[in-house]
Formats: sequence, structure tokens, C-alpha cells
Amino acid sequence: MCGIALLAACSRSTPASWIEPTTGMEFALLPAGEFVAGSPSSEPGHQDDETPHRVRIERPFYMATHEVTREQWVAVMNAHVVAADEKALPEVNINWHEAQAFVDRLSSGQRWRFRLPSETEWEYGCRAGTTTAYSTGQLLSTAEANYNGDGPLPGQASGENRRHAMPVGSFAPNQWGLYDMHGNVWEWTNGAYDAERKVIRGGSWRFNADSARCALRYHHRPQDSGDSLGLRIVRDLADGERPR
Repeated sequence: MCGIALLAACSRSTPASWIEPTTGMEFALLPAGEFVAGSPSSEPGHQDDETPHRVRIERPFYMATHEVTREQWVAVMNAHVVAADEKALPEVNINWHEAQAFVDRLSSGQRWRFRLPSETEWEYGCRAGTTTAYSTGQLLSTAEANYNGDGPLPGQASGENRRHAMPVGSFAPNQWGLYDMHGNVWEWTNGAYDAERKVIRGGSWRFNADSARCALRYHHRPQDSGDSLGLRIVRDLADGERPR
């Protein structure tokens, strides 16, 4: 599904990986490249704020292959104890400020800088070289992602409504090795929707198929949190670092 909307990135379908030593968090290297963000007006679910536009990603960067888990959150934030059977669940009920505190603390004392992804970086990783509504094509089933299957888009079949988040990595990854970019929990980005709201991406187990589209832009105030709102982080290449 690579096309003219993605140029240099199409040539690298299996990015290198890197493990963060403190938490064991895995990152995939996303290449520099160019893609078309947004969606055509013909796409089911298209919103007015999804006007297609070409974006250039100037430098490679690392993106976490999974949403931040409860175990990883506790390891960094010295937070609540987490039950053994919940360690692989995505951390939720965190607002944007708390997400920022997480990346700041993880970065402290390390040569690497961690941060929330920009909105365009997030969509770039979600699309992983594709130009369709989902990285799986024009359709997404609940066998491929954890969203509310009671709300399909036109042309989609109804599916399962699990009513809760799933452990990270419960579904197949996209073409760049990133899991749960569609559904499971919303993910904070560093993108501003307007002067008062931050962009969240990816949809969640609570929301329908439309929410999980690559182009869908949703938003919350930075102080908001919820039981289907989490985060995924990125890492910049350090000075002098060369990806293998």
C-alpha cells in the first residue's frame, strides 16, 4: 500500500529497534520521509479538520512500539503498586501535564531526550507507509484492533465491544512494528488543536471505528484525563548517534 503519498519511508519497511534500559520499553526507528496527512473528503468519517496536506519528516526518530504500560509508568513515576495481571495494560487516567512529567523524568540523567510525539509524527507512525483510512486498508475489524465494534462505519461489519483496554501488543503491529496505533486507548500528542486544547489520536476501546482512523483528530484540555486516555512516547536521536 505504499504510494506517492509516502516517498523515502517506503523503502524501509523494517526499522531498527532500540530498548530503553530503565524500563525495557522498546522503540522502532522511523525513517525520514514525506507523506500526506489528513484524509480525502470521500473517506467515510472524514471531518472538516482533516484537509489533506503534504508533510516532510526531516529526521529519523524512535517511536515506542507500545503504549506506555502501567508497569513502565510505575517504574518511572514511583507511582501506585500495580497488580501482576495489570502490568501490561496501558496506563490511563493521566492528563497531558502528567504525560509531560513522565517524559521529563525518563529523560532526566540520560543522554536521550524523550517526549510526546508531534501530531504529524504520530500520524506518520500510524500510517506506516500506507495511504488508506487505516494501516490495514480501508477497513478495520475488531480482530485487528480494540475499538467499540457496535459503531462501524459504512461498509464495515459490526464487531466485538470488549468494554475495556487490552494488554499492549494484543493485536498484530503495523508495517513499521508499532502496536495499537488503532484503538485500545487514546494517546496524547504535543500538538495543539487550539489555544486551549491538545490533540489526542488513535481512538480507544470506548469509541467506534471512526475514532481509530489514521486521520481522525480528537482533543482534550491538558488538565483532562479519562479511563481510555494514555500515551505513547518518542525519542530523538542523540547528538552523534547514527542508526544502525
